[in-house]
Amino acid sequence: MASDYVRGEMDIADQKATFGGFIAVSVWGSLLTVVTVLYLTLAFAVEFDWLVSLIATAIVGGVLGLALGMKTSWYVTLGGLFVFGLVCGGLVQLFGMALGG
Repeated sequence: MASDYVRGEMDIADQKATFGGFIAVSVWGSLLTVVTVLYLTLAFAVEFDWLVSLIATAIVGGVLGLALGMKTSWYVTLGGLFVFGLVCGGLVQLFGMALGG
């Protein structure tokens, strides 16, 4: 049985695709974690205004996407997160103004 093996003749297309998918998920997860931690750090630890933190985080996320050669889907996701942050931050600020005086 071992004598049937010939090095380099096995089709590895499925293994390459699986590894490529694993790397893509790892890069996406890492970038999303970096963007999230950066925003939370700027907003709460450094005590920047939430809008300044959001804009700075979007810029850093865009630069990281360029540096890592991310596709258009990264920028669409980043834009969606930016809009989501604007809506949530705006609602929190409006409710805070309404309740606080």
